Amino acid sequence: MITIEDALRIAVDAHDGQKDLDGKPVILHPLTVGLASKNREEIIAGFLHDVVEDTDITFDDLLSRGVDEPIVDALRLLTHEKGTSYEAYVQRIAESGNDIALHVKFNDLCHNLQRGRAGGYWDIVAKHEKALAVIEPLVEAER
Repeated sequence: MITIEDALRIAVDAHDGQKDLDGKPVILHPLTVGLASKNREEIIAGFLHDVVEDTDITFDDLLSRGVDEPIVDALRLLTHEKGTSYEAYVQRIAESGNDIALHVKFNDLCHNLQRGRAGGYWDIVAKHEKALAVIEPLVEAER
């Protein structure tokens, strides 16, 4: 079973040298998403949520490194595949009922909205506000 520290190492190594739109290290985003989470599985998934989408690491690589299958299942949902509209991607997460994926996506959207507003990326803000309107009620219903 993977530890939070192991997941952190994977994420830091995978995102090494990557920069976001504002020139900040990409790793700051998955760290923020993971740290906003409330349990081990969500923290690990938060740290790793962009690894497959934005690096050469595969789901099989994560499994071989000891990432729990339920976490990898959540990461499969959280990975936006090329050719799938953003709306369909968010809907797939919403319909999945996967608690890990729902909570990590909620944290991801909240941080993306914060970054988008701070940077003045209003088209990205609008996209994420629509997504949050789908995801937030599902997360709030559990509280």
